[in-house]
Amino acid sequence: MEIKSKIIENSLELFLSRGCKSVTMDDIAKANGISKRTLYENFPDKAALLEESIGYLHCHMRMYAQRLEDESTNILDFLFKIYETQSDIMINLKINFFKELKIYYSDIYKRTVESLMVYHRERTVKYIEKGKNEGIIIEDVDSTLVSRVVIEITHMLEDDSAFELKHYSRKDLFREIVIRYFRGLATQRGIEIIDEYIAKSN
Repeated sequence: MEIKSKIIENSLELFLSRGCKSVTMDDIAKANGISKRTLYENFPDKAALLEESIGYLHCHMRMYAQRLEDESTNILDFLFKIYETQSDIMINLKINFFKELKIYYSDIYKRTVESLMVYHRERTVKYIEKGKNEGIIIEDVDSTLVSRVVIEITHMLEDDSAFELKHYSRKDLFREIVIRYFRGLATQRGIEIIDEYIAKSN
């Protein structure tokens, strides 16, 4: 792995675990076993490194989603795989990271996160349409509107003030809200698939 890619990968791990504000260029150089001079030869400042790290995260997330989609038998199976492979720890790390990013690096947040939201909306529309073609989502569903609702539900699940996380894990919330929301969009075949999955997961 070339030095720049290694720095980006290791820095992302630091930013996610400790936050984008508290991590310093000294911390990054130490974590990568390089001098600050080498670090600055590759990145002019922390903001530039942070933005490239987010770009790497976005790329990784897209590849991850595509892999899960390729391994899924239908769109509901894809939804179940997302649920099963997420951990509360990683979800919370990402949520806290992006909250900090919005406060302390608002320009980077706008450039990176808002474009990611557009990507998520477009992909969700595609998934709804795919579910219709598979016969598990009812045909007269407005895919664009549903995609917006799903994104808003996701944001709600990320809001600590909406649910007391000492009573519910984020995975529990995803199952009880997102998966059951899709049950309302499902055909009879889709309902049977969801009910069977929920029964097994309980």
